[in-house]
Amino acid sequence: MKELFLEIIHVIKKHGSYSFPFVNYVLENGNIFLLQERDFLLSLKYSYESKNRKALKVINARLRTKPNSSMLYLLLFRKLKLLRMLGKEGKADDIYQHIRDNIVNVSPAIREFIISELIGHCALSKSLENCLGKFHVDGNCLSDSAKAFLEINIGRNLIRNGDVNGLEHFKKALDIAKSIPHPSGIITSLNALAWYGKEYDLDEANLYAKESLHWMGWYFENMRLYVFDTALEVLNESQDNSIYEIAKDFIFLYEISPDEERKKYKKRFTQAKRMLSTTFYKSDGKTRRLLRRMNKQKSLGKVDISRKEIFNLLHSKVKSIRGETIRKIISTNSEFFKEIELSKLPKGFACEIAKEKVGLQDGIESIINDQKSLDPFVQARKDLTMKYLERMPKRIRERFIQRYLTLDDEEKEIIDRFARDYIRYDIHWGMRAKMPEEMEKYAKAFHLKKIPTALAYFGLDDEKERDKLVEVLENFR
Repeated sequence: MKELFLEIIHVIKKHGSYSFPFVNYVLENGNIFLLQERDFLLSLKYSYESKNRKALKVINARLRTKPNSSMLYLLLFRKLKLLRMLGKEGKADDIYQHIRDNIVNVSPAIREFIISELIGHCALSKSLENCLGKFHVDGNCLSDSAKAFLEINIGRNLIRNGDVNGLEHFKKALDIAKSIPHPSGIITSLNALAWYGKEYDLDEANLYAKESLHWMGWYFENMRLYVFDTALEVLNESQDNSIYEIAKDFIFLYEISPDEERKKYKKRFTQAKRMLSTTFYKSDGKTRRLLRRMNKQKSLGKVDISRKEIFNLLHSKVKSIRGETIRKIISTNSEFFKEIELSKLPKGFACEIAKEKVGLQDGIESIINDQKSLDPFVQARKDLTMKYLERMPKRIRERFIQRYLTLDDEEKEIIDRFARDYIRYDIHWGMRAKMPEEMEKYAKAFHLKKIPTALAYFGLDDEKERDKLVEVLENFR
């Protein structure tokens, strides 16, 4: 195996799918890889893009070429994981047993990588005692990332058997994953705490669901719909106001997701659409208090509704308020609603504001316009963008924003993506990525670091998007 391949294996082992831009980066230098190494990485790329069936086809095709011993087991390791992700546990068990029986034949350079997955697999359905013969879970064969997923799998087995102690294993996994960091481990742990924890403490589960959305927005550009699925379930049970905006964002993300993902969450998509189709809302005490406050400030008089309707709403003469009426109130008093904390709005107002969202509203323009958000996923992405702007000296930042405002929507979107990714990938990786020549002028003009600039470039999915980024950046020099 080539040295660069072993380097990227180490990054993947530590950070999981967060290493996506590194996978893209090394694939661009594919001529230095063996075909079997390249196909292993290509299958990872497809998995990171939620294309697991396509990833499995690549692995199966390479296995038919009878690769050498070390690569054979590395490819089988990938197949095992993909089969499990696709719900084919029986076939996955057969591969597990084959690798387990032959683990001593695997090169030490990749043995730990494979053992970690094997222990995680057997933790799902088998006794961990003597799981791998001499390779015990308490030994030194497990990386921190593997330990995190081991704790998750143990927790799932316990909680599914009615043992609340499973939640403690999810918390241990969360602590380990945050220390690496391993974003998928963080999000999976939080998602489990929200999904399984709602049966024991709904308020706590609500917080975990929101935190999982936050970290997904912080670490990943390509969303995981299962996190939204869990959040919408938990927030619906807790009657949290943020559910409307989160439902609207889920709908947007669902519609641009791969077919493979959409099939799994069609039911939740239908529920989210139904949730936002409400046209009448209960005129409760919270609604009346808001309207009375607006009436004292002479705000209701500006709205194109009759004095009788206003009187009826203020004095409990009607049981419901139309969505159309709420929209008129909001649109006529936009400044008033900018000053109100969204989470404190009555249900009808929160829902109607969410309905008006166009896209995710998570870019530089949303920061300039001071748009608020109840969706932790969107807020995390805005926080990344804000952090990118704040790292610039004031004079350069002002020039940057002026140039940004002259761009069209597509151009703004690619700059927003670059800004988020630059901050996301500005961590210590233990591996270097060479900055492309075409990015050097921009990096110099805005005092950007080399590695996060390179990774933000290679975080884009294909050459066409990267060329577009470079073209748009020319406007900023």
